[in-house]
Amino acid sequence: MRNLELFSTASIDHLLWSSDEDITKLSSPALSIFTDFDHSQPMVIDSSTHALEALEIMNKTHGFMRLVVDKNNHFLGVITKHRLLHRKMVKLANKFGSSLEELLVTDMMIPRDKLMALDYEQITTANVSDVVRSLQQNGLHHILVVDHQQHHIRGLISANDVARKLRVPIDIEQPPSFMHIFKTAI
Repeated sequence: MRNLELFSTASIDHLLWSSDEDITKLSSPALSIFTDFDHSQPMVIDSSTHALEALEIMNKTHGFMRLVVDKNNHFLGVITKHRLLHRKMVKLANKFGSSLEELLVTDMMIPRDKLMALDYEQITTANVSDVVRSLQQNGLHHILVVDHQQHHIRGLISANDVARKLRVPIDIEQPPSFMHIFKTAI
């Protein structure tokens, strides 16, 4: 193992700014806003995690969604920060006759059979505007992308990532809607 030397930044007053002129626009390829699980790890949460713990994790990481997996990493569904709102957990706990502390993410998640997704082949030929419009019409903040040929979830598209890449201002406490992104980006 090498010991790395640390240097003072006292005399350094400039930042390196990317010269990459490829700014994402509504006319850009949809793949430019796609988080590909072939290149980055999906954000997952174990199905045995308590709902209150999941909310704490999302608050600490500023995340709005996690994929729920079982102990064998099989996809079960999606949990969102919105689904973990206190009033929703209280309502479900009352329905089950249990306490908040007993609720699991599986109690609060959207099961995979209730989720809609885009097809990977479809987004390879779409542009950002096509995706934003589709998600705006369906009121979604996140959309999974499936690869039907390989029979797996290939990745996802999130409103936060789209807003950041389009350089649209967003409120970090609220996931941006695709309607907001579309209106701001035009």
